[in-house]
Amino acid sequence: MTSLALQLKKLALPQSDPNLLTRKEVASLLFDPKDAATMDRSTFYALGCTGLEELLGIEPAFLEFQDTLFSPASLTLERSVQSKEVNEKLDAGISLFLTRLCPYFLLKPAHKCIEWLVHRFHVQLYNPDSLVACALPYHDTNLFVRVVQLLKLKEATNRWNWLQCLQKPGVPLSKGTLITHCCSDLSFMDFVCTLVTRSIQVNSFSGSSTRLHFSQLRVIFSFYASTIVPALDAVGKVSDSIIAKLLPYVQRGLKSPLSDYKAATYMIVCQLAVKVVMEAGLVDSLAVHISKSLLREPVLAKEALGSLVVLLQHQKEGSAGPR
Repeated sequence: MTSLALQLKKLALPQSDPNLLTRKEVASLLFDPKDAATMDRSTFYALGCTGLEELLGIEPAFLEFQDTLFSPASLTLERSVQSKEVNEKLDAGISLFLTRLCPYFLLKPAHKCIEWLVHRFHVQLYNPDSLVACALPYHDTNLFVRVVQLLKLKEATNRWNWLQCLQKPGVPLSKGTLITHCCSDLSFMDFVCTLVTRSIQVNSFSGSSTRLHFSQLRVIFSFYASTIVPALDAVGKVSDSIIAKLLPYVQRGLKSPLSDYKAATYMIVCQLAVKVVMEAGLVDSLAVHISKSLLREPVLAKEALGSLVVLLQHQKEGSAGPR
């Protein structure tokens, strides 16, 4: 393909996808594409609204989407003819919804809501990053594969092109493949880390009880630790680039009041300490953060002390200063 052809390809809008112009097959998470083509818009809308109502019984914070993504007006909204401002606002709403939906991704009400977003807003074409982020912690499930099969991944420049091998056989993404890609692609490592911080940010503004609400994020914290720690272990050498990429997230995790997030961060600190000799200033900073967290989160005192011991044992003597 010539450079001009590549540039034109990048400029192509999602609505120019030929599949949007035919009713022989329609993208669907829940139905066969041919069966989905025989269903009208009101059927998908009713399905999505039912899913939202069921989610509201679990988490009242979803109420804000009743008047936007699931409003009667959404039935007639064609985003392909909307202004840039309208589409940006729509993208923000979809991103917020899918981020908040992530902890509930395996529940049937969530599937109904995603089905509406796929049918009405073509999120698989316009918002692939948000859709993948919602499903990624469940990469070893068949439902994740169904999401991947909705995406257009043939172009080598597509950031999710590496998932194309899953589409035809319909097999889940193995942990080994996930870790290998995390090692080799720093932008993906950043994507995993950002997925966590974004989830915390979005759920911080929920009307729910803080303890109850953040307990729903445990699956995300578990995914975070079980991806980053093995990736650090698997990489031949932990480069300065990797440390620079992870450090802001590590510092944020050590300061966080969320015990599960902090516990995941302790595991990452330990793996870093074992794999690479860090600069004295960085070791000192990490030791100080861990020591302070002992006072703020006594529930994790054992884990914090263990992390501190591992950090100091594997780094140069005196790196943490005289304290």
